[in-house]
Amino acid sequence: MENLKDKERIYNASEIAFFKKTKEAFGGLSNMAGGFPLKINGVSILTSEALYQACRFPHLPDVQQLIIKEKSPMTAKMVGKPYKNQSREDFEDVKINIMRWCLRVKLAQNFVDFSKLLISTQNKPIVEDSHKDTFWGAVREKKDENMLRGVNALGRLLMELRQQFIENPFSMKLVYVEPLKIPNFKLFGEYIGIVDEREKFIRFISKQYGLSLSFQQNQTNNGSYAYHQEEVEPVIKQISKSEKIINGKKNKKPLTTNPKSSTKKIENEPTLFGTK
Repeated sequence: MENLKDKERIYNASEIAFFKKTKEAFGGLSNMAGGFPLKINGVSILTSEALYQACRFPHLPDVQQLIIKEKSPMTAKMVGKPYKNQSREDFEDVKINIMRWCLRVKLAQNFVDFSKLLISTQNKPIVEDSHKDTFWGAVREKKDENMLRGVNALGRLLMELRQQFIENPFSMKLVYVEPLKIPNFKLFGEYIGIVDEREKFIRFISKQYGLSLSFQQNQTNNGSYAYHQEEVEPVIKQISKSEKIINGKKNKKPLTTNPKSSTKKIENEPTLFGTK
């Protein structure tokens, strides 16, 4: 998703999944939507909007605190405005990747609800219907309000994430989010760590499909992680093949393979998208 600023697009409102207010059909796709709590480095954050805004100011932990403590996502955005000219120096260069990372965290930590919402948009373009923001969203044309024009960067990042989920809805990479490899990627003065929701994900798979799966990880001497579990990946791959997700509906076929015991290592696990 390079040079997004040069790629403004036009959308027909009748052909898209658009969101404007958080209580509307696709409102949960908005960064302003509640009900998708996040946790970074043990810090609870109410919305992806607050997380994104906090990432502007890694060098100003007091400003991050002001943003994150707000209950309203709009207020969280507004309290950072007076400090906007003190945003990290490379913010314009890294803001797309920061937003992509925030959305990945939102999916990883709210996997069931957020994935259902993404899939409910079917294969339609996802568009933020904005009053004036032609970069993150698209704005309705004055001559024809059924047409929207804008870069729609947020919608396109959501479509990117939706596609990754469709291609492999049981991928561990969806629930394992590495920190961005950019300078000073910090929260409250501490470098942001890996968001690892694999254990929660395996518990969900176990409950959903009546499987007996376990997850335990121990840090090894070289800093990588080994996880000791029954043979999770082959089981999940079998589920993926036997269950087609069409318009949010599941077509299940019985599993035929019993999981076996094994030990696997995850070292330098690849990120979900090619670009960071």
